[in-house]
Amino acid sequence: MEKIFVGVKIFLFALMLLIPRQGFAQDYLVELVEEHYKEQMIVGGGELKLYHSWQVKTQYGDKLLVIVGDDNKYRDWLRHYTMNHKIFLIKIPDGGADRFKYDMAVLVNVQQIHSVWEKNWECKKCRHGLPPLEPPPERISAEAAQGT
Repeated sequence: MEKIFVGVKIFLFALMLLIPRQGFAQDYLVELVEEHYKEQMIVGGGELKLYHSWQVKTQYGDKLLVIVGDDNKYRDWLRHYTMNHKIFLIKIPDGGADRFKYDMAVLVNVQQIHSVWEKNWECKKCRHGLPPLEPPPERISAEAAQGT
């Protein structure tokens, strides 16, 4: 019986080593370079069509953040905040860290963008240039091929 208990412990320990560790949301500082914003009323429907993106510097090089989401009050406040501030914190949800590191264009929900007080925060690692040359993991490439 004791040998079975030890075997179960070893099995559980080995299983813990095989579990992927990158399942948690991650935060990245970005420095805003330029904002692009366009809104257009859809004829007949009265709906507003938005295009909103930021060109940013990150520790992984230049990125285009395509800002999506329906929280227009927060979006308006954020756009007003960008007039005087350039450093922001982006919360990338579970499973999106590799995509953020290797892709040049990244979809970000407007509620994942957080302002920071620049006197206390700096983006010392932010840089211009291409993302890392290391190819993205296979699962990212498979997702991109499927268009997700």
